[in-house]
Amino acid sequence: MPTSTDATATYDDIAPLICVTRPYYALEDLRSTTPGRATAVIPVQAPPGRQTQVISVGEVGRHLAVLGLSAAATRNPADGRHFYLANRAVGRMYPAGESPAPGPLIGTAVVQGRNRRQAVVHTELRDSAGALVARMDVQYKVMTAAVFYRLMGPPTETDADSPENPYAAPMPVSDVSVHEQYGCAKLDVRAEMCRGHFDGFPALPVSMASYASFEVFHQVLDLTAGPGARWRCGAFRLKAEHLAMAGQTCTVEIEPTKPRLASQAFSGTVRTAEQRKAVRIWVDYDVV
Repeated sequence: MPTSTDATATYDDIAPLICVTRPYYALEDLRSTTPGRATAVIPVQAPPGRQTQVISVGEVGRHLAVLGLSAAATRNPADGRHFYLANRAVGRMYPAGESPAPGPLIGTAVVQGRNRRQAVVHTELRDSAGALVARMDVQYKVMTAAVFYRLMGPPTETDADSPENPYAAPMPVSDVSVHEQYGCAKLDVRAEMCRGHFDGFPALPVSMASYASFEVFHQVLDLTAGPGARWRCGAFRLKAEHLAMAGQTCTVEIEPTKPRLASQAFSGTVRTAEQRKAVRIWVDYDVV
């Protein structure tokens, strides 16, 4: 891959090799001094809402997944642009994220294993003093651009020059219904929700599906813990099976699950219009 004159690959070198662009891509000062390893400053664009961390688990997932695929791109044995579809992730949020040291949040990503069809990357997020804020291990399906286009068809035009950043706003779920610890809602997937995520193929990012689940979970939390209750995320997992495309109406469901490491846990499922599971997340949490 091309590198800058000091042998450090930067965003300008890596951008032609990856499948995401701005505004979904929002890393700052992306650098790779060694193939398979990347660092970046991680911005906080969305208010954490009810979560006690300064950066929400959904936004952590978004930025670290992008950092991970950027690291994977620097160690791809094949040339050219590839599509990296995050299909599994396991992670955890840490107490340092509730009161991090002043200064930027720094992300690192290290490829643990990869071949032409798959990549596994370990990522971490730390504060300016080096305290661990979050970690996430991500597995990607890797496709050449030609293979992706054969599967998805020809790309469509997008509003890439629009100044709005949809990833700083809550997801607009509707028709929310809550009963005890269960919740259900609808999500109309619009093209603007997918900007920069597979340009020309407006697919709902996994992180935005998790945002939608959290919006419904907060309605459940109001009923079970009281209006305005806040929560602390512990361990989390996700699995992505299908792409929810712009124009579809998805169903978002919340239900309690058995906790692994915290006192309580829930799962969120986003189903496509055909009722196929697009994304499912599992989150351990404590109410604070």
